[in-house]
Amino acid sequence: MIDKFNMSAMVDTFEADNPGKTVTLVEYADNQALSNFALQWSQGESSQDIVVTDGASVGVQFLARDLIVDFNTTDFFSGSTAKDRFIGETLAFTSLGDVQFSIPIGLETYNINANKTFFAEAGLLNADGTIPNPTDWNDVYDMAAALTVREGGAVTRPGMTIQWGPNAVSTMIAVQQAVSGTLYKSDGETLTFDTPEMREVFEIWKKGADEGVFSIDTFANKDAGRSNFNAGNLPMLLQSVSHVAEATPTIGLENGAVVAMPGSLENGSYGFTAGILVPTASTNQALALQFIKDAMMSDLQVGVGDQWGKLPVLTEHFDALDAPWRDTVYDLVKISVAAPMYRDLARIQVDGKQMLQEYLTGAMDLNTFVDGLEAMIDGADKNPL
Repeated sequence: MIDKFNMSAMVDTFEADNPGKTVTLVEYADNQALSNFALQWSQGESSQDIVVTDGASVGVQFLARDLIVDFNTTDFFSGSTAKDRFIGETLAFTSLGDVQFSIPIGLETYNINANKTFFAEAGLLNADGTIPNPTDWNDVYDMAAALTVREGGAVTRPGMTIQWGPNAVSTMIAVQQAVSGTLYKSDGETLTFDTPEMREVFEIWKKGADEGVFSIDTFANKDAGRSNFNAGNLPMLLQSVSHVAEATPTIGLENGAVVAMPGSLENGSYGFTAGILVPTASTNQALALQFIKDAMMSDLQVGVGDQWGKLPVLTEHFDALDAPWRDTVYDLVKISVAAPMYRDLARIQVDGKQMLQEYLTGAMDLNTFVDGLEAMIDGADKNPL
């Protein structure tokens, strides 16, 4: 995230404009590490003045004990960062009720990144040279199977990589929203993957994983699909569509495409931003707000969008982004949904990933997997406050 959001340049710019002030960037391992911050913050102390989360929804775990600043109670939303300067409904990704618990940065959504080169070689392009959008997940499987390369009976290049690593639950949320039109049971609050549409998807995923049509390399390396796609060695990748922009220097601007997975044009997908939090225990809150406003919300966002595909959240910077995929991605973001804002979301992400991987490798059958997943979600703390 430090590289992709060009945070080093943000720091350099801020320090140059504020002599005598120093900003230190520190990486944390993953979103599970955030619970350690809560222990410190609850004692009125904080080693951090700003925390950037990968997916803003995980930030709600700090709301219960007022551990993070409500930006609505500050003067942040004035001048260049007034609320009407943010594009569309962007701020909704980082708010709960009337509490703005974090500031968004980098709009993204999950869908299929595709390399037209492989589709042309396989004769899968439309007459106008575009990639057809699959109508259902059997179509996705058929595409991936046609793009899979085998030598001596062994798969040497899968047709598709699906993010089944640490972000597997995000993938499941994206697909569930697309195929079912909702993430929730009839109560409108409880996340569910036990729908006829999603059960069919799980069965197709298992079939593709068994045959090597869908690779499982993200089990061991969450960036495996991204790395292979960016290097021009993979036809399709299901995770953030920001990878179309990332891969451009290698595969060429003309060959990168966003393909709408089944249902996503009508129902959306998983939409998200990184979330910028400020602990209430920080002793440098005013300076932290200034850094977010002056450096993180600066025109550096344009370069981030161009190089890494993370769309700027301020309208002036969004409009300055000159990329052919910009509007396609934003149109998908607009109808996509955030992850449920549960206090136990981070735990659901970890346990759900493990369950999915066990199902895909045959350690449990479909009913055991879905039933276990539902029981885990039902037992999770879903109250953000």
